[in-house]
Amino acid sequence: MRRYFIFVTAGLGLLMHSIDSTIIAVAFPNFITELHTNVLWAAWTISVFFIGVAMAMPLAGSLSDTFGRKRVFLISLGLFTISSVACGLAPNIYALIGFRFLQGIGGAAFLPTASGIVSDAFPESRDRAIGLFTSIYPIGGIIGPNLGGWIVSKYSWRYIFYINLPIGLVLTGLIMVLLSDSKTFSRRHIDVAGASLMSGGLLFLMFALNIISESLSPASIFLAAVFLALSFSFLLFFLRQERKEAKPILDLTLLKSTPFLAANLLNMVLGAVIFGLYSFIPFYATSVHGLSTMMSGLILTPRSLGVIGASAVMSFLLRRYGYRWPMVLGFSIVSFGTIFLGDDLLWSAMGIRWGAAKTLSFLILIAGIGMGIMFPATNNACIELMPDKVATIVGLRNTFRTIGGALGVSVITFVLHLSSNPRSGFRIVFVSFALALMCAIPLVFLMPDGRKEWG
Repeated sequence: MRRYFIFVTAGLGLLMHSIDSTIIAVAFPNFITELHTNVLWAAWTISVFFIGVAMAMPLAGSLSDTFGRKRVFLISLGLFTISSVACGLAPNIYALIGFRFLQGIGGAAFLPTASGIVSDAFPESRDRAIGLFTSIYPIGGIIGPNLGGWIVSKYSWRYIFYINLPIGLVLTGLIMVLLSDSKTFSRRHIDVAGASLMSGGLLFLMFALNIISESLSPASIFLAAVFLALSFSFLLFFLRQERKEAKPILDLTLLKSTPFLAANLLNMVLGAVIFGLYSFIPFYATSVHGLSTMMSGLILTPRSLGVIGASAVMSFLLRRYGYRWPMVLGFSIVSFGTIFLGDDLLWSAMGIRWGAAKTLSFLILIAGIGMGIMFPATNNACIELMPDKVATIVGLRNTFRTIGGALGVSVITFVLHLSSNPRSGFRIVFVSFALALMCAIPLVFLMPDGRKEWG
């Protein structure tokens, strides 16, 4: 019975992280008005969280192996909870950005460490337990936007962070009671230098985009050029570090293989859309279509429902159809839905008279179904080429998706800030990202088909 309590406790930690990843999108417009900032700096609250996750997640597995799962989970939970409260108390946008970065670092260890805890608790049925455990994450995509919309509309955006305090305290108590300390610790080397250099390169790139967007004066252009040079230098040092590192966070030997390179470029584009573009849907709904904060969160629910339903069905059909055609179909559907999301002129041309909320909900459902069709294939593609490196391949996939999300947010805010109005800016963004999805489809044919005998 104890191990089932452990499963529930680890699941609650994962659910809290999932909810927090999606709940902030609803509060985005409030950051702009209440913290007296612009869309560029407000968007950092989303992108900097992704950078924190990208920095810490590749290290989490090594940390838990070295210091024990209980200790790492408690430290991560403590950092996530404390930084959540600090986010709620943030006096300005810059403090909020800093605390969101810490929140990303703390939350990054939830998935790998909690997965390890569940795996240890159910050694005889590890695959089923992990499968059930990871299915918890999409539930947060349903709860987060709706809970966030209600909290922000009834109280204040600050309470979307405060609610993590009681949850974090309860989880800390449960982990202290239920989990035992590891008796022995392995002494694995942890590539902190690689993670720091990668994060530095991304941060300086985002600073450069911010500066160019805010002003085109000679001084700003010079400063942006300096930041771009620093970003390029950090990334060069990062690649050099990873080549000589015995346990790198980014296994460059995998990227020398065409299928793995194609898969991770595909995942970067996918991350830019699912983590970047769709984080702006509530802001789009309120600023362009005049929907309420509550409704801007509610319209995201169909996406999660579409993902869950389509993923469940497609998981059983992968052996028959392989990986390529589900990815092609999924990318095409998401691209189609994304183009229509950004252009209400197309709604009128097709005779759609449902109103903004219903139309957006329907198009988001279509995109969610497309995501659900592609996710099982993109999650499994290339794994059979190196089954002994599953953890490394999964880590690479998640890292590239998260980096894509951070870069996607930066590009979106760059376009929105330079546009004459939100409507025209979002139209450019939706069309551009839809075209990026379509242009990425040829990468699918560089990966294994994955089709197996149907029986």
